[in-house]
Amino acid sequence: MAEQLRRERLRREMIDEIIAAARALLEKDGPGAISMRAIARQVGVSAPAIYRYFPSLDALMRALNDSVISELCAAVGPFAGSSGVAASSGVSLAFRTWALDHPASFRFTLGLTGHLAGGQTLMGRLPRLPGPASSLIPWATLCGLVLLELAADPADLPEMRHLYEAAFH
Repeated sequence: MAEQLRRERLRREMIDEIIAAARALLEKDGPGAISMRAIARQVGVSAPAIYRYFPSLDALMRALNDSVISELCAAVGPFAGSSGVAASSGVSLAFRTWALDHPASFRFTLGLTGHLAGGQTLMGRLPRLPGPASSLIPWATLCGLVLLELAADPADLPEMRHLYEAAFH
């Protein structure tokens, strides 16, 4: 029993290490840099060894997508379930901060990087902003504003604050 628990722990640690290596490649060079061979180099194993943990690159990309979305949900989570302007502002600020700190991961979760990772979707996992439960309009607005900010000329960034304030205050 102890040996089985140890093997399960080591397997989970290797899976986490593989996902972390994929995430580092995503953030540094984009999703095109992610391959079983590149990840194996990062982790220090052979490329075929990665297939013991993920049957395909698509399966690995799904796990990466789920991991990134879980991290984003954790960043927004403390404000979920609250209501009112303060909650809306807290959610939007946490979301924006995370997205600006992890632009490649943000684009990846939206499917804007050319690789559509299956599995969980960003909109399906994030808590809703205060307002009608079925409304995706606040999330669409927030994602659009973050994408505009990521693409903005630095001289235009002060104007972005006004857009956020108009949308979420």
